[in-house]
Amino acid sequence: MLINIVNVDPLNVDPINMETCVPHSPDGWITTTEAAQRLGVKRATLYAYVSRGLLQSQRRPGQQESLFDRAQIDAIASASRPPGAPQPVLRFRSIATTVSSQLDGDLLYRGVPLREVVALDSVEHAAALVMGSVAAQALWDDGGLDAQVLRTPEMPRELRALATGISRLPLERRLPVAVQLLAVADPLAGDIDPNRVRSTALALVPAALSLAGGGLPTTRHTLAGGDLAEHLLRALGGRGGSSAELRLVRVLLVSLLDHGLTASTVAARVAASTRAGLHDCLAAAYAAMSGPLHGAAPIAAHGLLAPGLDPAVAVGRVVREHRGVAGFGHFLYPEGDPRADLVLEALWRLPGTRPLRRRVEALSRVVAERTGAKPNIDLASAAVLHALELPAEAGEVVFQVARSFGVAAHVVEEYAEEPLRWRGRDPVT
Repeated sequence: MLINIVNVDPLNVDPINMETCVPHSPDGWITTTEAAQRLGVKRATLYAYVSRGLLQSQRRPGQQESLFDRAQIDAIASASRPPGAPQPVLRFRSIATTVSSQLDGDLLYRGVPLREVVALDSVEHAAALVMGSVAAQALWDDGGLDAQVLRTPEMPRELRALATGISRLPLERRLPVAVQLLAVADPLAGDIDPNRVRSTALALVPAALSLAGGGLPTTRHTLAGGDLAEHLLRALGGRGGSSAELRLVRVLLVSLLDHGLTASTVAARVAASTRAGLHDCLAAAYAAMSGPLHGAAPIAAHGLLAPGLDPAVAVGRVVREHRGVAGFGHFLYPEGDPRADLVLEALWRLPGTRPLRRRVEALSRVVAERTGAKPNIDLASAAVLHALELPAEAGEVVFQVARSFGVAAHVVEEYAEEPLRWRGRDPVT
């Protein structure tokens, strides 16, 4: 069977309030706000399309906004892609997200610039912003949640032997297995209530990290500032880290929370469209993250920063093989990845990183001369791993941990859409 193909990429959307939910009409007409989100344009651009006859709209009594034909909007959205984007992939209905967006070379979470979110110095507060839930907002506003909100089920006795064995698995396999084991222990794992999904994610990630580190999770997780960063370092290297190291890890985690409709969030959305529970949607996302072009990308970049390696030789080998240099370039950020900038800024404040900085800068100069590409978040992640003396595989784990919150936010969005909407079509003959 042949499938029509077009691109499915992150769409730029105008910043909106995190609690805004735009309903769409059951008769196939959607509001101006939703139409603009699906096309990734401003409302003024949408009105310009109408004036030029490219789109049709209508007004109805009592309706504050003009209405647009959803099928017409989707047809336009699915036929376009950003300049420099990857070649087209499977044709799906146009998808809009309000979790994150890119604007003028910056990344925004729910309309808030990344640099402002990083300045909070709290992964937990940043996750609350990304997920936009009532429960998470309570954490943001009050510094704490009701004792029932962030609770994970007690691990049944018959599962404890399996749980304590997770730490013997390959590093990058531990978190996905831990999440599935926690699903077995949770009788409400299939609950798709939005607030439960969001609060479950807040407790699930630190619980899974406890399992990945060789311990058993407690039923109550207090997400104090820096707690998740310390959980992560203990799971990866068996130590908690200094205050400066924890601050660096928080910057990295916050920078990786979400990046729009990437391969992993799309995989999770496909699962969510079948009304699979959060744990299983995360499993779909982790599968996509395991690819060397996505969550495992820092592994290749890690090798390019090895001490004593001549960057010209390494880059020359990659260029001869007609491959992109791992850790450099991103079609959404031709002028430089803002995530990499923030992480590297934080990294260079860490004592003892001067030799590593020289290696990063030497590699960046060679790549700039050969390809013109600039460092991206994968290179920054790899550099952090070198500074913390963590193995290359830890980069995928860091990505899994951070992106779990963004995936949860996308899953909640998908639950509000029509079920089973992700389906390929035979070409019209």
